Amino acid sequence: MGKKGYLSMAIGLVCVLGLSAQIFSPRTLTPIQPIKVLDIQVLTVPSYNLRDMSNDSTFDLSGAPDTTQVTGFSITADKSCDLKLKMVDHTIPLSGGEAAWVYLDDLIPGTQGGDGISLRTFRRFYSKSVTIQGKFEKNGSVLGNLALTIKL
Repeated sequence: MGKKGYLSMAIGLVCVLGLSAQIFSPRTLTPIQPIKVLDIQVLTVPSYNLRDMSNDSTFDLSGAPDTTQVTGFSITADKSCDLKLKMVDHTIPLSGGEAAWVYLDDLIPGTQGGDGISLRTFRRFYSKSVTIQGKFEKNGSVLGNLALTIKL
């Protein structure tokens, strides 16, 4: 067998070993499960019972009076991870099975005091609905998405 034959065998062996390393590596033996939302609530004053248990939630506040204040939301995920919100540069650490409280004062510059934002103001800026989007991340991997829509 000439040099070309040994070179071809060596390349073939490297390819097979590389493929088997990918197939049998510990990373592929345990597939990463997506993050699941166990509970999500929109926080309002006065309090409305608005809860859901999904990664794609819609809350209907269209019948609430303009004076209702939206103060934030709480979210509970099944596993610990970070929730990175889009449109605002904010990351929320989540502990698996525990509610994390996210207040508008923490997300929107210039708001303070915990009073939130009135539905009247939301309706002026967003008309029919507002959507809060984010992604669940752990160790640099995206493990799911969040879309929280509030009908105004």
